[in-house]
Amino acid sequence: MDYTPQNKQDKQKMFDALGIKSEEDLFDAIPADLRVKPLNVSGGQTEQELLEHFKTLAAKNKTLVSFRGAGIYDHYIPSLVGEITSRSEFWTAYTPYQAEASQGTLQAIFEYQSMICALTGMDVSNASLYDGASAVAEAALLALRVSGKKKVLVSSALNPEYIKTLKTYLQNFNAKIVLLNLSSNGTIERATVDASLDDDTAAVIIQSPNYFGIVENMQDLSAVAKEKNALFAAVVNPISLAVFQSPGEYGADIAVGEGQPLGIPLSAGGATFGFMSVRKGLEWKMPGRIVGQTIDKNNKRGFVLTLQSREQHIRREKATSNICTNASLNALAACVYMSGWGNDGFKNLAETNVSKAVYAFGKIKNIDGFKAKFENSVFFNEFVIETIKDVKKINKTLIKNGILGPVDLSNCGKQFKNCLLFCVTEQRTKNEIDKLVEILVKI
Repeated sequence: MDYTPQNKQDKQKMFDALGIKSEEDLFDAIPADLRVKPLNVSGGQTEQELLEHFKTLAAKNKTLVSFRGAGIYDHYIPSLVGEITSRSEFWTAYTPYQAEASQGTLQAIFEYQSMICALTGMDVSNASLYDGASAVAEAALLALRVSGKKKVLVSSALNPEYIKTLKTYLQNFNAKIVLLNLSSNGTIERATVDASLDDDTAAVIIQSPNYFGIVENMQDLSAVAKEKNALFAAVVNPISLAVFQSPGEYGADIAVGEGQPLGIPLSAGGATFGFMSVRKGLEWKMPGRIVGQTIDKNNKRGFVLTLQSREQHIRREKATSNICTNASLNALAACVYMSGWGNDGFKNLAETNVSKAVYAFGKIKNIDGFKAKFENSVFFNEFVIETIKDVKKINKTLIKNGILGPVDLSNCGKQFKNCLLFCVTEQRTKNEIDKLVEILVKI
């Protein structure tokens, strides 16, 4: 395809159509103080001079100790991950369209799918999705396609960003989203699901650990969904599955989640990847791609794109989703990350997250002016603390002391007024936790 640049007349026509005078007017919605500043690098500098200049700029960055999660988590990433993913054959590779010419990439994706299936206890995994939020939305679309029904029950303890994404995806579908109310102990009760289920319910979508860090009784919730022939979709933290029941064990039909904890940097919230796996029989309605293993005419092992449900590969009306890529580089990072830990290491990692969070929880809830919101609930690496102190002042004080503090939950409803969501991963040391507690005591 030829590249034809726009001349001044072409640009003016576009400006007139948009009612603006210049390209700068396109960015009026962005506050001036948030726009990228010029680097002010004079021309003709040597490599050494430029390196020194950028070192000076980098020295101005402030590193914070993070006690914040809510969907994106500060986990240690072993150097093995970057060592593999930065290899040119992976770093620059695009999603394989001509599968026979991309055996290495296909094998990496196949290994990733195998690990996701092992982790979730499900039968089939696709080659990844954009992120956790879109994975949840795709789970709902899958259930609607399979069942022909029009109603989806969703936990109100699902990540708020996931709920917004789900509503966006379904806004042009004739589908009804019903939010399930949270109980006083921070979970979704079986009776709540049962009261909302009917013959038109396509799926029940529950997150565990939920947005507030609490582990749901997924066995009960899955069972009640099955009683009304609704699909059960589990939204899970992949690391938590090393110590809690897998979706396959409690009878989930679909398992989805955010893959960022599996060796993906925080990167200001992205790019990450979403994972999806399903029980046998639902793979035909999955979005994206599935890589399979086979043998060629010489009886040698090979890898192929077994299913491709994009509209570019099959008839548009039969396409399941317009997934224009899988996040295969990040999925590869997750594959390397899980391989590096191994079964025992991965379990120890999850247990460390739990033990450090429990230690911090015990310290913080006993500070004057602070208390546990859900005292007896089982949680993973996040927990909710209620306080009588000024929430904004707490986080401002922590920032001044080099700590990125908890999430203010006041936007989650009256039930969470003056509540904070703390997160503690394996990255946090005892000294860091004790320093946090020491600061909170003095506020």
